Amino acid sequence: MQPLLRFVHISDTHISPDPDYHRKWSAHSAQEGARALVRELNALPFTPDFVLHTGDVAYDPVPDAYETCRDILGEIRYPVYYLAGNHDDPAALQRVLLQREDDVLPFHYTFEVNGVVFACVDSNGPVEPPRGYVSDAQLTWLEGICRANDKRPMVVAVHHNALPVDVPWLDEYMPMTNAEDFHAALLPARGRLRGVFHGHVHQNTETLRDGILYSSVLSSWCQFHAWPGMTHTTADTGAEPGYNIVTLTPDQTFIRRCRFAV
Repeated sequence: MQPLLRFVHISDTHISPDPDYHRKWSAHSAQEGARALVRELNALPFTPDFVLHTGDVAYDPVPDAYETCRDILGEIRYPVYYLAGNHDDPAALQRVLLQREDDVLPFHYTFEVNGVVFACVDSNGPVEPPRGYVSDAQLTWLEGICRANDKRPMVVAVHHNALPVDVPWLDEYMPMTNAEDFHAALLPARGRLRGVFHGHVHQNTETLRDGILYSSVLSSWCQFHAWPGMTHTTADTGAEPGYNIVTLTPDQTFIRRCRFAV
């Protein structure tokens, strides 16, 4: 069956202007991981329609970091759509990385590719990071999209993890704090909603609730363990970085998990 589109899902590059920035989480630096990711994507044996980056583009919300992000990620040969993560400065991301004169805050928007509509949500609302929050105004905006008389397939992208996964450090320390409201806003579109794609958790996860698929992706920098009952953030230092290839057909969402060496 002819696919509607293929896109690459990446997240949590955490790029720093310091080429040696790696902290305790990974044996390689964030820059090394991001450069290896770009090489990997540019060598794909097919041409994806675009790349979706679900946030934490930079290592911290420092405007100078986005010059380095632009230098590295600007080498990707395909269109890239960005979200802001809790480590990002949404205004600087738009001004420096995207070269926009007027930034949009919160940084949320829609776009359409091959008849599929994408809603990109900013989950960096008024809450203490690394937790997330989607503002009431954005929820109203999102629910309006989901309730519209629209038969087009739909995808939602957001940075923070929404649903509980039986891992205390993820469910208590990292999550979207108004996740139930976020999920409720999506329910009117579940018949055409092909997936909610997010980052933040530095691992591959899939959660299905009320017929809605939530899918995360590995970081290009470092990965975390998340065993049931685990209460502390724990680095998975032996895990390779990765990305996902998402294919949408008229009746199926297919996710291929890919890893690469740095």
